[in-house]
Amino acid sequence: MHQAQVAAYSDFKVLDINPDVRNACITGKFNNTLRVLDRDIKADTNNHASYTNRAFFMVRQSHWDRALHDAIKSVRIQPSFAGHIAKGIALCGKRQVRAARTAFDLASAFTNGDLKATHFLFLIKTIALFNAGEHEEAMLRVEELAASPNVDTLACRVVEAYLRVQLGKIAIGNERHNEAVDHFTAAVNASAFFYKSAIHSTYEEFVMLFGWDLQSLWLLTNQYQCHALFRVGRIGAAVESYQSTMDKSDDDTKARLSDWFAALQ
Repeated sequence: MHQAQVAAYSDFKVLDINPDVRNACITGKFNNTLRVLDRDIKADTNNHASYTNRAFFMVRQSHWDRALHDAIKSVRIQPSFAGHIAKGIALCGKRQVRAARTAFDLASAFTNGDLKATHFLFLIKTIALFNAGEHEEAMLRVEELAASPNVDTLACRVVEAYLRVQLGKIAIGNERHNEAVDHFTAAVNASAFFYKSAIHSTYEEFVMLFGWDLQSLWLLTNQYQCHALFRVGRIGAAVESYQSTMDKSDDDTKARLSDWFAALQ
């Protein structure tokens, strides 16, 4: 990616959400936020943004019925980019994929040709579809986007790495250990694009909407790969994976990795 493109995507925040809601969704400390949201809606029942804020708050906690109720209320009062996105995510949470696609398509009408908003919508739709069980389509979408010109390749790789880790964990749960190795290796390859980047702040929207732990993503991808390689008996490759991770880590991380690796053997 050219330097100008990096600068353009240095802040991936796209959704206009109440700061208190944003902070609660990022930290997972919900406290009295719902009471404040309820109060705002009671004060003005025709404010579509208040319903959208509460919808995203419910999305973050996987309260799909309540999220969908508020998202529908919001877009009925006034259709918006954020309102349709909240509706699409909630519908995916309820596995109503066809209706979710329609909601995301309607959201695209509010991007006004803005590349950043369009790209964001594409990735959010991809993640929501993945969470609804559409794994193959989601991975194809993100891989195709990453290969396209004039996109935030780093964001694509963050999403690819995170979703590959989830697929690897699913494979392990089904005792498909060689398949898990393939997924974790793909995640490691994707994470090579961002292991020195502050992705947790740059791509805060993923944390806010889905509760992703981006601060630990690079390290976890490498640990999962190393562990999976051990489980299939590829000891040499596991040691190589571990050493590569150590070489790229700071002193504190190296100490934790050393203890973790010793426990594997």
